[in-house]
Amino acid sequence: MTNNLALTVRKCAKPITLVHEPKANKAVVCLHGYTGYPGELALPAKELFSAGFDVFVPRYPGHGTNAKDFMSTRRDDWIGEAERVYRKAADDYEEVALVGHSMGGAIATILAERYGIKKMVLYAPALSLPTLPRNLIVFMSLFMKRKKQSWQRDLRYTFFDERDEDDDAYLGAQYWSWIYPRQLRELALIKDEAVKALASLETDTLVFTGGGDETVPQDVGILVIQEGKGNNNWIHLPRATHLIPYDFNESSRIEAMEGTVTWLSAQNPL
Repeated sequence: MTNNLALTVRKCAKPITLVHEPKANKAVVCLHGYTGYPGELALPAKELFSAGFDVFVPRYPGHGTNAKDFMSTRRDDWIGEAERVYRKAADDYEEVALVGHSMGGAIATILAERYGIKKMVLYAPALSLPTLPRNLIVFMSLFMKRKKQSWQRDLRYTFFDERDEDDDAYLGAQYWSWIYPRQLRELALIKDEAVKALASLETDTLVFTGGGDETVPQDVGILVIQEGKGNNNWIHLPRATHLIPYDFNESSRIEAMEGTVTWLSAQNPL
């Protein structure tokens, strides 16, 4: 694995740490998605901090830096960093909840099952990936590091993180303009592990899905409700995209943020 300390991390991709003085009794660890970065979860982090939680948003190795760095990492690196931050928080706080977006939702599910976490919120969790051609990805991963694909900036999105003006364009050029077969294979394996974890998951889980999501189907909401053993709820946002934590549809974004705070703040979620 590349030594990330020697790399330049984009401003929007730096880990987020929001801690009260004195520190709160409860904390939330927020986990971003595949080829994503901590700033994508800046809005829920701020909302949860305002609600009285201390909040930590780690950056996975290989994310928010450059393509070469990303290609040197695998699922154990990504899950490992999320687990490290969770374990540190669990040592310091009475209770720690999880929030996960996309791949971060799958990683949150894995950690919740491993550690018996009481509550979590999942935005479009990568528990089903029908648009990922698995057999083709496995075949491509044998001889191809990456393949060019089309990507364009979408100016409808508003960011809530600290960033430099060119962060989106830079990350688009490094990450979203390419298909990375080996890393997509790792994503598929994370999905498999998370779905398997659902069978014994007792975490109270709130899952959000979006009607305009072209990556994760709304069926994941049904999956969590049917397979999870906790007190679970599913909210479908018909006008939301995959990027629920900073969706350009304001009403969907607000509903998701309000639901997140309510679910994690309640003594007994309904």
